[in-house]
Amino acid sequence: MPVFNLPETTLINKKIPKNKFYEKLQADKTLRGKFVRQVDYILWKHKLSGHTVNLSPTKEIEEIEVFEVHLKQRNLSREVLESIDRAIPYPILYALVYHDEVQLAVAYKKRSKQYEDRFVVDSYYYSPWQKAEEISLDLLKGLDLQAVYENLIKSLLPGSKEGISNLEQAIEKQKAADRLKREIAALEAKMHREPQFNRKVEYNLKLLEKRKDLEKILE
Repeated sequence: MPVFNLPETTLINKKIPKNKFYEKLQADKTLRGKFVRQVDYILWKHKLSGHTVNLSPTKEIEEIEVFEVHLKQRNLSREVLESIDRAIPYPILYALVYHDEVQLAVAYKKRSKQYEDRFVVDSYYYSPWQKAEEISLDLLKGLDLQAVYENLIKSLLPGSKEGISNLEQAIEKQKAADRLKREIAALEAKMHREPQFNRKVEYNLKLLEKRKDLEKILE
């Protein structure tokens, strides 16, 4: 399993029944089916809190959980992760485990303005799939638990990590890049299917604009 360089005081090693999540959320048949088909079992591996590590909690981040999600297939639906994140009122680092491979995943979660004990899931960030023994991550980087959480997200953001000082700005920038990539892919598909030459030229001009915008964002 991945090495997170965490003290023994953080170790929980407790299995959580899958049904606890979808029963708490009163999940529909579709979501229950995804849990059953995709997830073998869930292990609550570590808890990072003011009692388990020598770092202070903040108003935003009181605890960080580490879950191992052992899979029946190599991919896990985002809906499953979101349902777990909605059920647990703390940020979660997931180690998605399939045979001898592991992928790390974490959501950028913000505390709900309406309900103090709930978080709103904004977006997910993933590591590449790797052999379990190849993953070594020093989780306790930061002066408090909020800094630990933010540094964790930064480590999983695509592209260069240099110069990221404002996490929210970096995330908005990544969202804009992802949106442009989707638009570029859609335009490329349209251009490929279009039989009329003049329409192909129009699509190509739009593509050039979108690619320039993407280059600016990624600089």
